[in-house]
Amino acid sequence: LTEILAAHDIPYAAQTTFWGNFKDLHEKSHKAIYTEGPAFLNVLSPCPRGWRYDPADLAEICKLAVNTCVWPLYEIEEGTWKLNYEPRKKVPVVEFLKRQGRFAHMFEPGNEWMIEESQKYVDQQWDKLLNKCR
Repeated sequence: LTEILAAHDIPYAAQTTFWGNFKDLHEKSHKAIYTEGPAFLNVLSPCPRGWRYDPADLAEICKLAVNTCVWPLYEIEEGTWKLNYEPRKKVPVVEFLKRQGRFAHMFEPGNEWMIEESQKYVDQQWDKLLNKCR
């Protein structure tokens, strides 16, 4: 969604999450509010009921989303892409998936390929993002 908005050449678009990254959220919110013209913030907001995880794990879900690169933190300002956080060591996507009941089917026998494909997709998207930001 963030890339779609960026493709429309709006002055500011960014992706963040609210838990564990308050500074990032605050800075991007400030930029979005004070940007002249359209601005867009895509904020990860995990839903315990829909995603089927223990609400006590909210912070961990957000952290895993960012550290697996499923939900990278970046912004596009006047067409310039900037990566705001790069994990020191990328966590495998399976760690993000296994904490959520909505992905339980991926862990049934014979469905290992789903996890492998998910990892491949995230890696491809991450590499594309890195190229845009460099």
